[in-house]
Amino acid sequence: MDQQRLQASAAELGQLLARLAPGDTEVADLRGAVEPLLALAGSGALAAPLPWGDIPGGRYFMEGGLRRYPGLEQAFARFRIEATGGESPALRKLRGEI
Repeated sequence: MDQQRLQASAAELGQLLARLAPGDTEVADLRGAVEPLLALAGSGALAAPLPWGDIPGGRYFMEGGLRRYPGLEQAFARFRIEATGGESPALRKLRGEI
């Protein structure tokens, strides 16, 4: 795990959530669900990759209405990728980076 990338993605997501949560209860719910992980990641205490399904909040984008915030969705995806161990070779290949 790249701790710098994880901390940066946690900070980015945390800032977006803090800005959007006061005006949207669904964003506030997402914030409440992921805040403990953001705190762990930000402090460097998240040392081992988490399973994809152990990161709460994905359903807010799939089933809820948070897709209307593409920047938030992208920040959440970046955090989730970093918290699960970073980009895999398959993902980098898909993006054309290999």
